[in-house]
Amino acid sequence: MNEQTNTTKLRRVAIVHDVLLYHGGAERVLWELLRMFPAADVYTSFLVPSIRDEVGRLTRGRVLVSRLDHFPLARRFADWFKVPLFFYWEHLDLSGYDLVISSSHSFSSKAVVVGSGALHVSYIHTSPRYLYAEYSETRPLRIPFVRFLLAPFLSWARALDYRAAQRSHILVANSKTVQKRIQTYYKRESLVIYPPVRFPKTMRKTPMGKYFLCVSRLVKQKGIELAIRACNKLCLPLVVVGTGKEEGRLRSLAGPTILFRGFISDDELDQVYQRAKALIFCARDEDFGMVPVEAMAHGVPVIAYNSGGVRETVVDGKTGVLFHNYSTESLTRAIKQFENLNFSQKFLHYHAKHFSEERFTREFKGLIDKYFQDGPKQ
Repeated sequence: MNEQTNTTKLRRVAIVHDVLLYHGGAERVLWELLRMFPAADVYTSFLVPSIRDEVGRLTRGRVLVSRLDHFPLARRFADWFKVPLFFYWEHLDLSGYDLVISSSHSFSSKAVVVGSGALHVSYIHTSPRYLYAEYSETRPLRIPFVRFLLAPFLSWARALDYRAAQRSHILVANSKTVQKRIQTYYKRESLVIYPPVRFPKTMRKTPMGKYFLCVSRLVKQKGIELAIRACNKLCLPLVVVGTGKEEGRLRSLAGPTILFRGFISDDELDQVYQRAKALIFCARDEDFGMVPVEAMAHGVPVIAYNSGGVRETVVDGKTGVLFHNYSTESLTRAIKQFENLNFSQKFLHYHAKHFSEERFTREFKGLIDKYFQDGPKQ
C-alpha cells in the first residue's frame, strides 16, 4: 500500500446515521468513523442537543438533520417515522461525495443513493427486528388481530428494506450473526468487521470485585429483569447502569441489594468496572453485544445468555459463563458456577483486543483502500 492511502486522498466524505437520540453501540461506531474521517459531513434524521455537541467535537464537517427534527413530538415518537424516512433518505442529494458510509440499525439510512464514481459502504448493526423474525417482540404486534391488520404494511416495508439493502457497493456486518441475517433477508454477501470497543485508560488492580453489574439501556429486549430476579433470589449485590423506558418497572422489582446508577460518564463507568465481580448480560439474540467485550477489556468476566453475537465474543469457562435456558433458574445456576471458577484478567484483556478500536480502523480503512485500488466489480 502506498504511504499515502486512498482514504486520505478522498476529498469529500459523508456519514449517514439513522438517528442520534441516545448513546449505544451504533453511536460508538459513529464516533470511531468520525475519528477516521474528521472532515466528514454527518446526516441524521433526529438529533438531541447533547449528542450534537459530541458530534461537533469530532467533525469539522457539517451536521445536517431532517426537517422532522424541528417538531418535538416527531422526535419523541421517532419510531413511528422509520418508514416515511425511507423516502427522505432515498431523495437525499449526496452526489458531491467520494465516499458515503451509512450506519444503519433501522431500515432507513442505507437507502441513500450516491453519485457516479462514489463508493457507498453500508455498515449494518442489525436488520430491522420488527420487520422480520422478531417482529412479534414489538408490543402491539403481539396481538394477533393487529398482526393480521398490519400484515400488508409489514410486507410492503420489508420490500422497501430489501430495496434499500441493494443500494450499497459493500455491505459490512457487525457480527457473523448479522451476516447470516443479511444473507437470509437481503440475499447479499457481506464482510464482518466487529465494532470498536473502548478500552480503559488503566487496567483494574483488584483481583475480584464486590458486586455484579448490568450496563444497558433499560428496555425489555435487554433482559435486565432476569438479572434483577436472579440477584434478588440469591441476595447478591447488583449495580445497574443505564436509563430507559423500563426503568420505573425495573425499580419496582428490585430488592434491597439492587442499586440503579442511571446514565454515567465513561470515566465513571471505568470506576464501576474496576470494582465489579462480573457483568451479567441477559439480552436475547443480541446482534453483537458491545458491553460484554467492554467488560472483558476492563478485566471483568461475563455471565451471559448463550445466543446471538455473545457466542462470538464470550469463551465459556475462559472469559465467562454462558447459560442456556432463558430462566431465573438457569441464570442462578450460572452465577453459582461462576463463583467456583477463576478467570485471568490478563487473558480477558488479551481476548478483548480482537475487538479494539485500532483493529476496527485498520480493517475499515483497508476495505476502502482495496476497493479504490482494485476498482469496482463489473
